[in-house]
Amino acid sequence: MAGWTGKIVCVDLSSERVTITGTDEKLIRMYLGGRGLGVKLLSELSDPYIDPLDPENPLIFTTGPLTGLAPMASGAVLTSKSPLTGTIFSWNTGGGFGRELKKAGIDALVISGKAKSPSYVELKGDEIKVMRAGQLWGLNTEACTESLKSMGSVACIGRAGEKEVLISSFVLNSVHSGRGGLGAVAGSKLLKAVVVKGEKELLPARPEKFKELETKMLKLFDANPVLSKGLANYGTPVLVKLLDYMGLIPSNNFSGKSTPFADMFSGEYIKASFDIEKESCPACPLGCKRRIKNTGQLLPDYDSIWAFGFNLENSDFDSVLRADRICKNYGLDPVSAGSVLGACAELQSGKIDPRELETLLTGIGEGSEPGKGARNYLSARKREDLSMDVKGLELGGFDPRGIRGQALAYATSCHGGDYLTAFMVGPEVLGKPLLLDRLSLRGKAGILQVFENLTALLDSLVLCSFSIFAINEELCSALLKVGAGLEISSAELLKAGERIWNLERIYNLKAGFTRKADTLPGRLFEADNDKRGDGIPRQEFETALQQYYLYRGWDQEGVPSQEKLRKLGLDYWK
Repeated sequence: MAGWTGKIVCVDLSSERVTITGTDEKLIRMYLGGRGLGVKLLSELSDPYIDPLDPENPLIFTTGPLTGLAPMASGAVLTSKSPLTGTIFSWNTGGGFGRELKKAGIDALVISGKAKSPSYVELKGDEIKVMRAGQLWGLNTEACTESLKSMGSVACIGRAGEKEVLISSFVLNSVHSGRGGLGAVAGSKLLKAVVVKGEKELLPARPEKFKELETKMLKLFDANPVLSKGLANYGTPVLVKLLDYMGLIPSNNFSGKSTPFADMFSGEYIKASFDIEKESCPACPLGCKRRIKNTGQLLPDYDSIWAFGFNLENSDFDSVLRADRICKNYGLDPVSAGSVLGACAELQSGKIDPRELETLLTGIGEGSEPGKGARNYLSARKREDLSMDVKGLELGGFDPRGIRGQALAYATSCHGGDYLTAFMVGPEVLGKPLLLDRLSLRGKAGILQVFENLTALLDSLVLCSFSIFAINEELCSALLKVGAGLEISSAELLKAGERIWNLERIYNLKAGFTRKADTLPGRLFEADNDKRGDGIPRQEFETALQQYYLYRGWDQEGVPSQEKLRKLGLDYWK
């Protein structure tokens, strides 16, 4: 078995001190990398009660054992305590940033403290420096990336992060962004960007065997119609027609479900209407993002199409296109931005004029009050009932009333309303890897926790979220053996996913979250005044939640038992 030779780089912005430690194989076997390693380091380096904008709340970039080797494994995971939700938060982002970190030999880059003046961190091979960023401060992500890209792969914040807007995010290479407000964490540290250029060649432990598995993996992608026929041809907007047909696109702040202009926003329509080209992450067989050839404009993903189109009942595609670009440029989470605007429209008993959308989003990027997120904004106005969030994170464009397993996934996610911690749309809507009854919660609790563990595993190997449609833990185990020289059985890998999920749960419990936080907005439940008539029966939901706790080995309040923690090697947490 090959020994592990990665490293953890810690940068203290306050003192500009850099410390480097090795990554031992036991740590990698237990937490793998990516999300798992980030969660482990965050739980060790900061108190769960810490203010997310405190200088000592670390910002952690992590890679995985297969980063830069396997298809769909070139990204990085960003982990911190979220200023939007107060929960632990990890985001698996695409692009080649993670590959460059890996080429620099880095498993984790931990940034803490607060710089004396605006700064960026530069990593070039083995050289790590804190550089002044006065000339960059005030720039949005397009201009900042343009200024730094000659030095390597760029992760930066825009003006929204600088102003500590709670729905701000990092943007990687002007394309890939995230959720949870982690851009505000960077802004609070006066950290403008991280630039990395690795110099090491990344080679699998057993090249011939790895090539065989890589070929198998690509064949599995090609054999899966969701990937090869859908995402590869149309990107994420391929979901629009199917979701619309099934009545699963929420509109008007989740109070409606009619989307009469869905065809105009579908992947098929977009492909026919624009001369487009693929935007691919390194070594990705899909290329799920799209650009308009003559302008270079990045086309919006489904998230932005929902947030600024269907959610706001806005049929003006050009305004959605501009809204998406503003979010990328300012470094704003489009789902949260669209959600809070939808709630504002309902609060004012009106609609957002498409001509005002650009001005409103620019205002949010510059620090206007809706940038605090839907729950915070509406609580100040005593209308928290209008906030469509879980644990403070706004829900995306998949209506859980018609995807009941996704409803339970939203409620139990350690991130809040993040559908990617367990994308139950796969089995409940797309029938992958198996078709489940989407309108029932019966039997979902046990299935959900398996999907959650598998997702935590894939996020920790830093495989693209879409890889879940084609690969499983057995293939991951084989890839690790011949790629990274790590012999970890498929059962151990799923146990690692379970370990990571439980550690996140413990962190949130210690941060003050209780069983009461494992719920959904009241609007989504069945009630006497439910005008739509498709609300989730509250008792059925509560029964499924208790069954979920039972499957997890937690008590009725959702607290992991000491026996469960002992089996996972987490019994040092009291």
